[in-house]
Amino acid sequence: MPINNDYNRSLLLTLLKLSKVTKKQCSFLLNKHENSLDSYIYRFGGLTFPPSFAYFFLSSIAETSLPLYEDNKTQPDFNIGKSSYELKIKKGSPRIQKFNYFKRIDHVEKKEFFKVLKKCENLDIEKKLILPSVEFHCLLLMKLSNSEFIHDEENLLEEYINQTVPEAQEYLEEYSNLEGGQDFSIAFKNAHKHIQALSLIRSIKNFFPIVENLRKEFMPNFVAPNETFKLPVLNSKEKILFSKSFVKRNLNIKKYNDLILMNVGENNMDGTINKGDLALIIKFENKLKPKFNNGIFAIKLSGKIVIRRLHFSEFTKRTLVHIISDNKNYVSEQVLLEDLEIFGEVVWKCNNFQNIQFLKHEGNEPDLFSNKDIEIPEFIKSKKIGKEIA
Repeated sequence: MPINNDYNRSLLLTLLKLSKVTKKQCSFLLNKHENSLDSYIYRFGGLTFPPSFAYFFLSSIAETSLPLYEDNKTQPDFNIGKSSYELKIKKGSPRIQKFNYFKRIDHVEKKEFFKVLKKCENLDIEKKLILPSVEFHCLLLMKLSNSEFIHDEENLLEEYINQTVPEAQEYLEEYSNLEGGQDFSIAFKNAHKHIQALSLIRSIKNFFPIVENLRKEFMPNFVAPNETFKLPVLNSKEKILFSKSFVKRNLNIKKYNDLILMNVGENNMDGTINKGDLALIIKFENKLKPKFNNGIFAIKLSGKIVIRRLHFSEFTKRTLVHIISDNKNYVSEQVLLEDLEIFGEVVWKCNNFQNIQFLKHEGNEPDLFSNKDIEIPEFIKSKKIGKEIA
């Protein structure tokens, strides 16, 4: 434990020194940990810092030393009269810097904040501070999954801030309703809390793009709720969650409203798309039809939408379409293009796993998915042993 404490103390003090941030400046933006900084520096002996502390500590370092979005220093101006007071916030013109982040931190030498993190690499900063702060950030994003603004990029950051520092937002609302006639000391205390709330909100706003890029670097497999969208399933009320990056990266599609899923209910395309598979379709309805190339399409036949392979034969005055079933038990058809209603193009499919033979693992281990009670070994039931385990 003392060894861990030495490493922890060295890491926090080194970060403060490299960033030229005082403990008082840092504590001002630590939210609920405002009065705990000394305890974490001189007495904490854990292997990693708590996620909440790690998040607000790095946020305060980034904000107080190297803000990426700077509105000049916020300066309070107190006009306190006999029966009222007024707090005015003077703001300079906003200056926004673009934040570019490369996949490897050691390639970002021009970004001072990441240079500071890099210099603390030998102090195990990744495990002790970066990963816990990213974990806390991911939990915040997950809590936003039920928000009505989760896919509204303009309001997402505001919702994120409300989730991260709700006390600051609540105080700003209370502050706006404060009446005059307060004692000077109370007025000053309220003004101090007001500035702190504003500073906290600004620091989280500035830290968001930083921690987002840290997330993509250190947790590349985590898909945030705001990075997904729900796709409707044809002839069903069901909607399935899809990753935006998957669709954009693999299908080069940016307009998600043109997409729809379809449960394949027939075996005409067996061998390519089997019955029970899930097909992803780019809809053509209500849009100008593109020049068709041979491929797999969703078409309307006998009032139903089905999937077939289409080959297009162009002649001088007409285009003939060959409707092909990959399952050779079905015969092909030929129709004129103008007589065929093409619903959309199939661009992706997912297997149903039904035809895959899995090897079942059978052992003496209890079935955790069973509703039956699992027999607890007698030695665990022992009160003495139980207390030691607890």
